[in-house]
Amino acid sequence: KVSNIVTNLRRHYPRVDIDWKMVHDAGCTFDDSELPHHISTSQEIRNLISSTEKLLDYLGKKPTVITISRSSEDDYCPPYQVEEIQSGVLGLLQIKYSGIKIHHGYLEGDN
Repeated sequence: KVSNIVTNLRRHYPRVDIDWKMVHDAGCTFDDSELPHHISTSQEIRNLISSTEKLLDYLGKKPTVITISRSSEDDYCPPYQVEEIQSGVLGLLQIKYSGIKIHHGYLEGDN
């Protein structure tokens, strides 16, 4: 439970200002295997983008907001594949939903 983590940290570090973001980030990748778990081929990436298109078609209407995580800083996504995946997904969105506004939070300092 998260409450147990909070209680234990506060008990063991009573005079420390705990960096909860660092605790969260550490917990996001707390397992017994190295990242990334699976490196997708370019064909697998294209297939996944195609599946994303099918999901968007199934929804039947234009989403209000779509948020995409690059997962590049925690090595969940291999650094050399980040741009390929991002450009593929954004290209799909631009084709499906003309006139959309794209904000790159990682470039705008919103991360």
